[in-house]
Amino acid sequence: MSDERTGTIEVAGRLRLFFRSRVTADSRGRLLAVHGLGQHSGRLTGIAESARRLDLDYYALDLRGHGRSPGRRGHVSSFDRLLSDLDRLRRRTGNGEPRRPTFLLGHSLGGLVVGRYVQEFGFPGLAGAALVAPFVDVARTPPTWKLRLGAVADRWIPALTLYNELPPEMLYRTAVEVDGHVSDPLVHHRISARMWGEMQRQATILVDRARQSRVPVLIQVAGEDRAVSSRAALDLADAFEGESQAIEYEGAYHDLYRDPLAGDAARDLEEWIEGRLDRMGSAEGNVAV
Repeated sequence: MSDERTGTIEVAGRLRLFFRSRVTADSRGRLLAVHGLGQHSGRLTGIAESARRLDLDYYALDLRGHGRSPGRRGHVSSFDRLLSDLDRLRRRTGNGEPRRPTFLLGHSLGGLVVGRYVQEFGFPGLAGAALVAPFVDVARTPPTWKLRLGAVADRWIPALTLYNELPPEMLYRTAVEVDGHVSDPLVHHRISARMWGEMQRQATILVDRARQSRVPVLIQVAGEDRAVSSRAALDLADAFEGESQAIEYEGAYHDLYRDPLAGDAARDLEEWIEGRLDRMGSAEGNVAV
């Protein structure tokens, strides 16, 4: 597989969003990954390695307001922009082959983006979606004053940003990962009133429409997640009407693919994707000609 490449794509608002890619010569499909709040595509190295082992082309976007992409840090005017940005990346990749197997993976906020994307956008090659510690609800309720301020600002000052209440010690179990987070200049710690409001509204829609979903879904949950609610994510897995699988990693913290159990999570992800690819290959082999 070739080395990592970078590029930009133009999206709504005439922004050019940054993305990373790794393409293999004998690709079996592609994996599109979406990072979490305050993070960026460069933090998804474990996912990129899984894609390499699976012989999948890999693409990861820096969401607007994150990483090397432009925009106010931690802010989005509408969640629909995030969905359309992911759709733009999906349409710009794949060598013009809309039916080639495509897997989507999202962590935390990215899990919410991917979950809502598969509910709103269907395309022939969509093979499955992996939601890693997805935002469905918070693990702990923010202070009352912040909730009240956020509700007012969401309506009147939507771009107002506050600290996101996610210290690195809440996300990682090891000092090495905490230090890496703190020293990464592309990581930020802000969330706008509108982003927070949109995340809550979209999480409600994700749950309400779960029984309408038919896309195979893998949900990976961190057992000691102190950022998002693991219980809410497991309940979401139960609510999906289509094929779904949930795996909980006992003792793991929120950033599962940077946790000591990252290897276990990667193996489970790769087995799940392999299973989907095998089934798709068998289905194609059984088509009468």
